This record gives sequence, structure tokens and C-alpha cells, in this order.
Amino acid sequence: MYELHSPVNHKAVAKYMGYYLIAFTFVLVVPTIAALILGNVEAAIDYGSTAAVVFIIGTVIYRALPDYELETKEALIIVALVFPISALLSAIPMSLTTGMTFIDAYFESVSAVTTTGLSVAPPDVGPVFLFARSWGQWVGGIGIILVVLSVLIRPGTTASRMYKANYGDMKIKPTVIATTRTLGKVYIIITLVSIILLLMSGMSLFDSICHALCCVSTGGFSTRAESIGAYQGSLIPAAISISCLLGAVSFVLYPYLFKKPEKFFKNLELRAFLAFTTIGVILFAFTLAKENMEYNLIKDSLFQVISAVSTAGFSTVDLSILSDASKAVLIFMMWIGGNIGSTAGGIKVFRVLLLFKVVHNVLLRLFLPRETLTPIKIEEHIVESDEIYNLVTFMLLYTLILVVSSFIFMLYGVNTNNSVFEVSSALSTVGLSAGVTSTAMPVTLKLVLIIDMLFGRIEIIPLILLFMPGTWIKIKRVNKRSGEI
Repeated sequence: MYELHSPVNHKAVAKYMGYYLIAFTFVLVVPTIAALILGNVEAAIDYGSTAAVVFIIGTVIYRALPDYELETKEALIIVALVFPISALLSAIPMSLTTGMTFIDAYFESVSAVTTTGLSVAPPDVGPVFLFARSWGQWVGGIGIILVVLSVLIRPGTTASRMYKANYGDMKIKPTVIATTRTLGKVYIIITLVSIILLLMSGMSLFDSICHALCCVSTGGFSTRAESIGAYQGSLIPAAISISCLLGAVSFVLYPYLFKKPEKFFKNLELRAFLAFTTIGVILFAFTLAKENMEYNLIKDSLFQVISAVSTAGFSTVDLSILSDASKAVLIFMMWIGGNIGSTAGGIKVFRVLLLFKVVHNVLLRLFLPRETLTPIKIEEHIVESDEIYNLVTFMLLYTLILVVSSFIFMLYGVNTNNSVFEVSSALSTVGLSAGVTSTAMPVTLKLVLIIDMLFGRIEIIPLILLFMPGTWIKIKRVNKRSGEI
């Protein structure tokens, strides 16, 4: 992590947060329309009035400040601010329409925009709530930043830095604006495919829409308390699995599917993702068989492992009664996660592959002269030293957050396995629960999971920068030798 030598430009951050608030208005308008269609006028008023206030605030900020070119650090701060503020704005009408406490509504909203799927909602919250949080997951999956880039911001350095802060260096078009619009089209298409698959499998229209929004965003919220286990037969779980896999594959690959299919199917990260999934299915089935679980081994193992590794978080079985070995398999799958450039969370398959390459390179160099150059290469990409430093930093922080969060759960009497499972689910934005997450969970543990979910979605470093004093104020440093500032 680098040290900020100068604070961010507060006015520049505020200017683009004004852009964001205007864009988020349209996110709140959709549940307003849905509430009217579903006949809940009171909910429509709550969502509509919130949208109006957000639009006014965003417009005032936007018009009051001049245009600025964003620096990289400012783009990172904006990305870090977007998700907690999105959850805050969504929680207001959610709390008003359901009667939930604000902390519970904020938990649901964070779980939605981070595409996690952990829930503390009471039963019978109503269809408006179910749709609103599914819609929140869908928007959180592709990211508000994409909406801002596609619609409101002109091409240029600012657009490029905001894109890189949120999506990295992957581009499939000459400009980032064209790339974001292509990614948006891909997202909409696979969502429509998911809706059609679910309708054909026998789901109702409302359930199909809600589940499709959560599948392709690898979110995991369901309209049923028992999740996918509430549905009979194999067609619906199969359709859900396919939809989750669509969301967990890098969106950058989809344009090649029809133009250059060999580039799609030969992608190393995709093949590794499928290999990890296959290994996970075999191990999970083995643990179920060893414990004599009365489940359909092939169907339930395949579904549950896909749900874990894609970080979707749907379930067909009661996870609370699984053995520690079965939970351990799912924990490893949640840690791995999906492909970079997808909506999936977790460490990501590319980082896992890079970690293996680094370990292999270290072992290889033990048998070579010190001056021998041994570059690390993944397909055609030569890994730079900065990428390795970033990987080590990310893995260290990820592990530290996992350990500290799990320890807090243990202090509240949760056993080690369930503590690690629940925290891993939040930190990898999965949403599977071993039965710990509920309305009755202590507020402290809810706050821990909220922070973990934000860390998982924002990917740790931008969120840490948000709370560094040097981000916002100029820190005077004294030269110890001369005594000068």
C-alpha cells in the first residue's frame, strides 16, 4: 500500500459523488415503479421521496462545483464511498416500508449492494422488499460506477481512472466508455437468459425475475426462506447453477464466445475455475457420503459447490447440520471465488493461480544461480513485481481480517468452524450461512459482518485508504536530523 503524500482534492471527490447521487436516483426509481405495480402505494411513496431527495442533493453538489480531473487516489476513494453510501440510501426506504430496525435494514442493504446475500430480515417482509433487495444485488454486481461512466461522464483521464479503480486494466474496446457499455450489454443479456431459463424450469414470473437478478450478480438472495431448497425437482436448481456460472465468468470473455470461441474456452482462468469446481464437487460429495448424509450426492454436491465457488450463496440443504469437513470444503470454495472481471467475490481464481506461480518460482530458484532471471508468466501476461507486492498485501490483509473477525465471533460463543464459515461467507461476498446470521444476532456481530462484506466487495485497500488520515488532511512530517517540517 502506498503512502499518500498529499490529501485528496475534497471538491473533486464531492463533484463526482454528486454525479453518483444523480445516477443512484434512477436505482431508487425502479423499486418505486415495482411498488406501484405490486399495489403498495406506501412503499412507492417511501422509495420515490427518497429518490427525489437524493436527486436534489446530487444536483446541488454537481452544479455547485467546477469540473476536475481525478487522480488515481481520488478515484479509489470514490469507489470506496459508493458502496456504503448506496447501502445507506437504500436502507432508509427499506426500513420505512418493512418496520425493520435501521441496523437490520442497513445490514440487508450492504448485503445487497455487495452481492453477498446474508440476511437478518424477518419472515413475511413482502414482495416489494424482496424485489428491492434483489434489484440492489443486480446493481451492486455490475457496479454504480459503470452506470456513472456509461451515462454521465465524458471520455478522458477521469473516466479511465474511475474505470481502473473499479475494474482494473481489462478492456475489450479502445475506450473505457465503450468497454463499460459493452459490459453493461453483456450483463443485461445474461440476465435475460437467466430469466428465460428459470421460467422454463417452472418458476413464477416474479420469482424468476428476483432470482435471475441475484444469480447473475452472484448475490444469493431468494424469495423463499428455504432458498432453492423450497423448490421441488432438479430443473430449478440446474437453471440456478447455470445462471450463477454465467455471472462468475469474466465478462471480458463473452464477446469472444461467438467471434473467437477458442479464446473463450482456452482461457486459463476459466479452465482453472472449472477444475476447482470439479475438485470441490468430488470432495464435498465424499464428505457427505462419509457422514451418511441423506442427500442426493451428485445433485446437492454440484449445486452447493457451484453456489460457493461462484459466491452466489444459494442453498438446497440445511448447512447448519453439515459436518465440519463438509463446511471446510465450502469454506475453501468460498475463498477461491470466481474469475476477475465477473460479479463473483472471493480471492479470485487469477490470484490463486498467481500465488501458485509465485510459490513455484521460489522453489525453482533454489536450484538456479542467483543471477538467473525467472519471470512469472500467466498465459501471455508477464507478471510485474508490483503485481506480486499487491498480491502479498492483499493476501496478508485478507487473512488478518478473516482471523480478527472470526475471533470476535468466538468471543460471543460461536464455535471455531462456524465462526470461520460465517466470516468467510461475508468476506468473500457469498451469503451462505451455517445458521449463525439471524435477526437475533448481537449488533456487534452484525457490524463485523457489514464491515467484512464491504471489505470483500471493495477489495480491502480502497476501504483502508478511506480511513487513513493522510487521505483527507495534510500530515506534517518532521525531519528528525534537521528538525525541519
